[in-house]
Amino acid sequence: MALIDFLISIFGATMLLLFAVRLVQNSIERIKGPEFRRLLTQTRSPYRASIAGFFLAILLQSSAAVAVLTSGFSIGGALSAATGLAIILGADLGSAFVVQMLSLDLHWLAPILLGVGGWLYLKFNTRNIRQFGRILLGIALIIVALGMLRATIEPLQSSELLPAIEAFLAADPVLAFFVGAVLAFIMHSSVASILMFGVAVSAGALSLEVGVVLVLGANLGGALVPMWITRSMPVEARHAVYLNVLLRGVTAALFATLYAKSLLWFLPIAQLGIIGTHLGFNLLLLLYLPFVSLFANLMIKLLPEKPQADSTERSMLERSLLDEQALKSPSLSLISLRREVVRITQLNEQLCREVLGWFISGSQPNATLLRHDSQLVHNAGQAVRQFVTRIPSKQMSKTDFKRMRDLADYALSLEAAADILVQRLLGVIETCQKEKLNFSESGAKELQSVAEQLLQNMTKSYDLLVNEDTESARELFRDKDELGALVGRSRKRHLMRLKDGLETSVATSELHLECLSALKELNAQTVSNAYPILKREGQLLQSRLILEG
Repeated sequence: MALIDFLISIFGATMLLLFAVRLVQNSIERIKGPEFRRLLTQTRSPYRASIAGFFLAILLQSSAAVAVLTSGFSIGGALSAATGLAIILGADLGSAFVVQMLSLDLHWLAPILLGVGGWLYLKFNTRNIRQFGRILLGIALIIVALGMLRATIEPLQSSELLPAIEAFLAADPVLAFFVGAVLAFIMHSSVASILMFGVAVSAGALSLEVGVVLVLGANLGGALVPMWITRSMPVEARHAVYLNVLLRGVTAALFATLYAKSLLWFLPIAQLGIIGTHLGFNLLLLLYLPFVSLFANLMIKLLPEKPQADSTERSMLERSLLDEQALKSPSLSLISLRREVVRITQLNEQLCREVLGWFISGSQPNATLLRHDSQLVHNAGQAVRQFVTRIPSKQMSKTDFKRMRDLADYALSLEAAADILVQRLLGVIETCQKEKLNFSESGAKELQSVAEQLLQNMTKSYDLLVNEDTESARELFRDKDELGALVGRSRKRHLMRLKDGLETSVATSELHLECLSALKELNAQTVSNAYPILKREGQLLQSRLILEG
């Protein structure tokens, strides 16, 4: 019975720790997500890149999250493999610094953070204030979870179970190394696993020798997490992640071997304790920074990028997925319709990234290709309307009929979004190019921020089309309002610049306001699939979102 109680307690404390780490990470991503891309992709020096990764990992409480972001930004060449590796090395050090801070005895701080965080989350409607409240709640829950782990493990000092396991691991350092790697990988968090090892050692349930080997293994396991998450991404997105696994894994295995053979050799570092050893190990890995370009070139030779089959991929994307044979069955018709709407979102995403790339990075859009893709969206929307009229809707359940109607409505919204992109925003870009006009520095940054937020909302919206998660729909609804507020602030600042007589603002005033209006409307059309989900779940009033209690 005591063993069952222990397993239940350790499971509950571990899950709370993982939940708290994820809560902090998600909340920070929601507040500063668009800025992360700008921070990472505009950094070229490996040393500056590692500093950016260091602070980003502290914010996100996870080096794996930074590695996944880096992989995503590497697609299309926005981020080189060398810079990506430098970012990840810095992020691993930042994650180790987070572990160092959280390992301190901060039990007195938990009630304060819970009180302040809960008050901010419950009493304010402003999105960023509420998210900051969630961050404070997450940090408080991490402290609480560590306390639960400590209280669960401490009584085991006098038991026979853990000393037996400890003796078994001490006799086989290779096994201990792989146990640490597997636990970190299963938990999907090196921060949580190393904190757990630190608690076990500090409570006397594990020896320092075994703890160090477990931590070294956890460094490998933590590096494997982003490799697993990015396994379906293009090859160029995985170069930096694979390099990190190789460098970290080989170095950790070497240290574990040396440590097992000669405790005296490793004693100066081991005296720092479990957490200090982890921090020192990641600090030592920064010695690889001067050689990131060399490592990246070798990795690219080992794993060359696959030749882009643009014509084949585009040809497949241009083919309708509406199946005439599916019309014989209402359920098959709905599946076919959903697949076609997903295809339209892919076409629309290409349009968005091509046009909004001009506002974000100054890349020149291909107007001919954009107009071609816009026509494809219109053709697909028309085909969807014709297909829906032929579906045997009388044989459908009420739920399926509503979903069919919602999918058809979203296809209409995507058509409207394509019009905004090509007729309005592309028109502004062409006018600026033709008349050689430039937005003011402040105005350009404001438009960049709006465009980045819109792209983030677009990604969430298209994910929502597949998962139909109510909480994600609520968050997307809030993001829509946040973008509207961002547009409103930009309008006010623009008018202030006009009042001050800023020459560039006067020259591009009409274009700036047109862009803001178009971007706001484009966002509304893109995220419109959140409405039926919220309405279906009773989460919408007639005029506004129901506030959480």
